[in-house]
Amino acid sequence: MSDTTTSGASSVLNDNDVSVSDLAKHIQSLTDRVDDLEAEIAEREERIDELEERVDAREDKAAKAKAHRKALARKTQSSGERIDELQAREFEKGAHLLADNVDKERITVDGNKLERITKDDGNTYFRLPGEEDALGRGGAVAHSTADLLPIQRLARYDDEMLASVTNRKPDELAGKVWRERDDAGRYSLWSKGSGEIRAYLDASELADWIRLKESGVSKKYSQELARRTIDAMHELSNGRLGKIKRQRSKDGLSYQETRLVLKADVELPGEVNSKTTDESPTTDGVAGE
Repeated sequence: MSDTTTSGASSVLNDNDVSVSDLAKHIQSLTDRVDDLEAEIAEREERIDELEERVDAREDKAAKAKAHRKALARKTQSSGERIDELQAREFEKGAHLLADNVDKERITVDGNKLERITKDDGNTYFRLPGEEDALGRGGAVAHSTADLLPIQRLARYDDEMLASVTNRKPDELAGKVWRERDDAGRYSLWSKGSGEIRAYLDASELADWIRLKESGVSKKYSQELARRTIDAMHELSNGRLGKIKRQRSKDGLSYQETRLVLKADVELPGEVNSKTTDESPTTDGVAGE
């Protein structure tokens, strides 16, 4: 019986020894994994530190670049203001300065108005209205603002100024319509003519254009506005734009329509007519009026 008990105890001990061994191996495995994780974390922290250093360096570089841009902008603004001041004083002395070198929106002169002119050399200049250049550069003045037709002067205003300087809606529309002549083409308001006609505009096309550009205008009122605008354009062009009646058919009905025409032999201030060139140069603009 004693042998049986000893044998049983030995068996239990052997089983316990196996369990402890497995447990030890498991613990060692966990320890190794912890070590690996700690090493990986340390490596990632090192990379994070490197990235933070790079971010700090870039932020520092960006801050310096921003400060440099601000300093450059201040210097540029200061230089621009000095140039504007010098140009303004030169204008007041009677100078004619090339238009490409002048930012007319930034120049403050007596009367707050500059005149755009073209000289015999073909170049465009700014001057105070009526001032003669003592140095005589560029030759004589070929044409100036005072030479322009009323409709040409109106067309040089932007929409806001145009609305403020005109007392009648047809006059305002006349200025806008005259601007459109520079874009004469297949789908434009104006059409290129042939023979004796340089360009023309039909009342029906004008009425459609008015409805498109002016909100809240009915079809009937657009037709009335078109008629009045054509009359205004004839008047503001000092008779250089003519009016003719032409027969038109639509939907089986025949009716008369007014056509506004610019004849090929009509000379416009600052422009070359179609006998001389196929192009249609625009007139000079007016600054500050």
